[in-house]
Amino acid sequence: MGHKQTPGRFTKAQSRFFDRLAQTISARSADRKIRSGPRVETAQGPVVGKTIDKGRINYFAGIPYAAPPVGELRWRPPKPPAKRSAPAICTKPGPIAHQRAQGIDEFFGALVRGLGLPKTKQKALAGMLKAVPKKMDEDCLTLGIRAPAGATGLPVMVWIHGGDHTDGSGSELLYVSNALPTRGCVVVTINYRLGLLGFLAHPELATESEQNLSGNYGLMDQIAALSWVRDNIVNFGGDPNQITIFGQSAGGEAVLNLMTSPRARGLFHAAIAQSPSDSGRWLHLRQPVLDLKSAEQAGSDFCSSIVGNEPGQIARMRQLAAEDLYDYYRADPEAGRHFYPAVDGSILPTTPMTAFSNQNQAPVPLMIGYNSDEGSLFTNVMHPAGAEFGPIPEGGLTPEEIGQTFEHSYGSREAAEQIMAAYPGIANNDPVAVAEHCRDHMFGVHVDHASRMHAEAGHNTFRYYFQAVPPLPDQTVGAFHAAEVLYVFDTSLPLVPAAPDGHLLTREMGDRWFAFAATHNPDFPGREAWPSFGVDSPVQMVFDRPDSAAQPVPKQPGLDLMRRRIGYLTSLTALPETIDVREPNLSATQDDITM
Repeated sequence: MGHKQTPGRFTKAQSRFFDRLAQTISARSADRKIRSGPRVETAQGPVVGKTIDKGRINYFAGIPYAAPPVGELRWRPPKPPAKRSAPAICTKPGPIAHQRAQGIDEFFGALVRGLGLPKTKQKALAGMLKAVPKKMDEDCLTLGIRAPAGATGLPVMVWIHGGDHTDGSGSELLYVSNALPTRGCVVVTINYRLGLLGFLAHPELATESEQNLSGNYGLMDQIAALSWVRDNIVNFGGDPNQITIFGQSAGGEAVLNLMTSPRARGLFHAAIAQSPSDSGRWLHLRQPVLDLKSAEQAGSDFCSSIVGNEPGQIARMRQLAAEDLYDYYRADPEAGRHFYPAVDGSILPTTPMTAFSNQNQAPVPLMIGYNSDEGSLFTNVMHPAGAEFGPIPEGGLTPEEIGQTFEHSYGSREAAEQIMAAYPGIANNDPVAVAEHCRDHMFGVHVDHASRMHAEAGHNTFRYYFQAVPPLPDQTVGAFHAAEVLYVFDTSLPLVPAAPDGHLLTREMGDRWFAFAATHNPDFPGREAWPSFGVDSPVQMVFDRPDSAAQPVPKQPGLDLMRRRIGYLTSLTALPETIDVREPNLSATQDDITM
């Protein structure tokens, strides 16, 4: 009698056979990908992508631009990726950086409620925005590339995603588009370390640094990505001498940070800052500013709450799983206010606003702008007096408390009264006044100050104002924060109907962004001329449906007051003479990014 096999079970011999068969099929499949996909040589070894858009676009994703920042490399400057001889299959995005994912949920919740959708669609859209969790991992330092097949010497656009420096990725659905590369450019999207893993500062980390610095690891990741692009993009059809960086919100702030950082000089040749957010939050590495602790003090306090006060905190923190660290991070509101780019005198010598005041920014062509209703999604979480004061306390604030906060923020009672007069109703928490102040405080003042200072220095400057609103009659969000991203990339939110004439504005904005990257001027054949911005002739392009037009920048008393405040804040963040920061190596390459 033969052996009776249990139904549904394999013998060991059968299992080995099927394992070998699966390995053979997998190897053949990988071999087919290697043979059929576009193959490009990089400094670390060959990468293989795939063709999309009917063969017109070569697509690569998940390309490592730095070594995995894990183990002893956690909270250290990025290191070059390992070299390899075998081709790397780069056809899908790698893991995203660990996310804080708190303010983002509130942001999307306000967006869903304010778009004017029926209740059933609101519920469905809310589910869609939460339904696709992406793999998070410390090994996140990768980038993606979309390039016209067979082309050479094309302008390059490097996108830096937003998300408050705590969330987001370069592979978000809003950026998954061939609209820009099909016009004739190479588009690169990057991931970088965020929040706790990207910006924790600590005295023990400073002792590991040749320059006695800590924090700003996410900013150094961006610089490493740009170094990789400079060294490799020619093989993907791009011109390394024609690189434009562009980003929105925290990504717009990152653009201004990179224009400020000596480490990034020469790595890009033009810049687009879309709604640059509360630049640097005026954090300083080793001294408190307003109600913010120093970055290193905040980091020390956070580590003490987890691993105790004894020396060796960072060694113990490196032993903890990233997932556990982020549970602590999400539960600590103070950490949520302090793990951001910080002025350290070297990687970020000053805040971007101070750098523009002192004419220390990179002298490259700049396109910069913001949206008319930037604050509409933040009124329920935004402190009336500004982002650096955290969320609205439970029970709200009295008019007297709001006035005291403005006095602290602006340095005098007179200035506080002037700013409250510029936003009537803000002392009583009027939501319209709070939203308008939020728009200007978090975004508008940076656009206004940077454009004026850049133009005053004689650099080509182009300013815009976006005011196209969602098409539904019951919408309440207006031209909300990030709305222009949909038009630049020609993408859309699911379930939200497109405006009948929306495609016209989409084409125009795509044309303008491409033209600026290609020629450093946003004029495009068949489009109205976009005059450069001048201090004596302050003109901006107003993007709207059905028509866009260049218009004079209107008088804005609130922004004028906020620009005066920049000088006061600059005095609070001035580096003391005793700080131990050595001169940076301005010729640093990707192989020599140190602290």
